[in-house]
Amino acid sequence: MQKTKYFMYLNAIISSFAVVVAHTITNPVQLGVSTTKISFYLLLCIVLGIIFSYGVPLFFMQSGANVLNYRDRYTTHVFLKKRIHKVIIPFILWSILGFFFIYGKEGFPLTIKNFCVAFLTGNIVGPYWFFYNIIGFYICVPFISLIIKYGSTNIIKYTIFILIIVNTGIPVINVFFNTQSSFGTSVPFIGPYAQYFIAGWYLNNVNIAKKNRLRIYSLAIVMLLFEIVATIYFSFFVKHIPMLNYPDGIVKTFYDIAMFPSFCVMCALFLFLKQLEPKLSSEVMRKNLKKVAGLTFGIYLIHPFIIVWLLNPFNQIFLQLPLIVKMLIDPLFVYCLSGLIVMIVRKIGLLHWIVP
Repeated sequence: MQKTKYFMYLNAIISSFAVVVAHTITNPVQLGVSTTKISFYLLLCIVLGIIFSYGVPLFFMQSGANVLNYRDRYTTHVFLKKRIHKVIIPFILWSILGFFFIYGKEGFPLTIKNFCVAFLTGNIVGPYWFFYNIIGFYICVPFISLIIKYGSTNIIKYTIFILIIVNTGIPVINVFFNTQSSFGTSVPFIGPYAQYFIAGWYLNNVNIAKKNRLRIYSLAIVMLLFEIVATIYFSFFVKHIPMLNYPDGIVKTFYDIAMFPSFCVMCALFLFLKQLEPKLSSEVMRKNLKKVAGLTFGIYLIHPFIIVWLLNPFNQIFLQLPLIVKMLIDPLFVYCLSGLIVMIVRKIGLLHWIVP
């Protein structure tokens, strides 16, 4: 029987909280902060956006760590059945709800055609973009798991290396040369975040020597500083460069989670959490970690609805408070309320299965 690793529960908790932070307080425009000139709050939004970008990558890494060795536990049929029940059905159901309560709130016509188009393009609930990536990964797991089960460590390292080159190296070349390389689309089984899934399995199952861990941590610190400095510098001190991505006037390219700097930071964070396993020995701590982690998938599903419908009314209570206080309160409000709703829904008869 597979040994329970409690750092995975901690990973689930902090990654889900990071997602909520990213969706509540890292967009300066959403907070009413001007992006035309440097200010304390603008820099704070940028730094928080970079630091808390780890949410989805850690979720991807945990998914890879959990499912790529499924063949040791059950058949492919059982694996696919579990993914359909736990992920795909809730995703579809909450997308339908999102079509009426989020997409519809924006004034778009609620027609079947609009639903199909918005669902296929990921435009119903913005934060659900990661579902499309993870479902694609699940579809590939039956053959990727063969590499994990029967391939050597070197083969797995080679797979990660190829994914890094294609997903992070080639995009950098495209930026510098303002081109679109054909190599990226010529390699099968390549998605923009595939490296996270396999790296998650590798870091979870392979012991990394202390000196190599220190190297990874050091590289991650350098990459994190690079992300922050490069983002600020190219956003405010360099004229717009066509090859860079400027959502809301801030360069996104340097801390895009598909890029190499972010990949280094995420691997270091996942590895750091793994090293905390011996410290998570208290029975009370383990019980609470497991309980809260069990709510996290439901929090992913529900928090966009809380943000759209309840966050602004909640903030009306604190109109006189400084923005910094709201930035502390908002993520906690959304996260805790989402978790509470998950607990309540699970206790209501047949509804418990829509938030597995």
